[in-house]
Amino acid sequence: MPAGSVLGVILIALTVAALFNSEAIVRAGESMQPGHTRDIVLSVGRPLDDVAGAIGFHLPRKGFDLAFGQEGKTAEGTELEQGSTAILRANRRKRRAQGFAQPTRQDEVNVFVTGDSQAQFVGELLTDLLPSDLFDVSVVARNATGLTNPEFFNWEINAKQEIAARDPDAVVMVMGGNDGFNVLSNGQLYGPDDAQWQTEYARRTAVVMRELGSNGKRPVYWVPPPTARDPKYNGIYGTQNKAVEQAAIAVPGARYVDIYNTINHGRYSDELKIDGRRVLARQADGVHFSREGAVVPARLIFRAMAKDYKVLRADAAD
Repeated sequence: MPAGSVLGVILIALTVAALFNSEAIVRAGESMQPGHTRDIVLSVGRPLDDVAGAIGFHLPRKGFDLAFGQEGKTAEGTELEQGSTAILRANRRKRRAQGFAQPTRQDEVNVFVTGDSQAQFVGELLTDLLPSDLFDVSVVARNATGLTNPEFFNWEINAKQEIAARDPDAVVMVMGGNDGFNVLSNGQLYGPDDAQWQTEYARRTAVVMRELGSNGKRPVYWVPPPTARDPKYNGIYGTQNKAVEQAAIAVPGARYVDIYNTINHGRYSDELKIDGRRVLARQADGVHFSREGAVVPARLIFRAMAKDYKVLRADAAD
């Protein structure tokens, strides 16, 4: 076959593939931080998605998703997108001492670790720290997700789906590295530098906390981002930590795990001293922990869990 014909076939195949998967292209663009790359991807993806929707090219993909049990992760009109800040009011149940079933060898505590990409290494290291005969840990990281872009991935919907399918005894949520987007609240758009952004982020956090914990049925250990090398993101992460702390005060069963102010006294460093030796604790992006460095936030989560599970207290004190 002539080279020109081969090239034509390749271009046609790529166009058809893009039409069949146009929703994924749009979601990928929406997950990106604001900038030229995001604008280019969306300027191509959105018209493609409009054409695919009009022709019906999206239907086969949806059919395959249903056949293989892949539930949708977005919807309109959810509380995560728009709701009342009343959820942040002090809760009477929160003020009472909360107790949860303790693990035994006959009845392990099932721990579900989830969140964005930061959750992967942190969850794996937490798995190593928890006694395997008393705690059964599963880790599901949802890369590039956050609370400020529910059009790409709606965490309220996903939380309902995961809890219904797994019914865990405890949840660890490692979340926030992708949350630099503006948020819409009461018809107004706010950026991370606005005071209203913190309130809206706290509200969204509380909505997902409540779903993950089934309103106090199980503890939810929510871990916002650590410090970042980039001052812009470091400021956003600091605001997020304040918002998560605010939400955790109001939601029964929720625990704020502070790795922002505690690790290295709140100062960013590529390296950390762990068990007497200096290790490269962060990845090249200046946000994610390396696998070796992830033991530090994992230990802080372990200590938070020890407040609810007595069997962990002796090790947490070391």
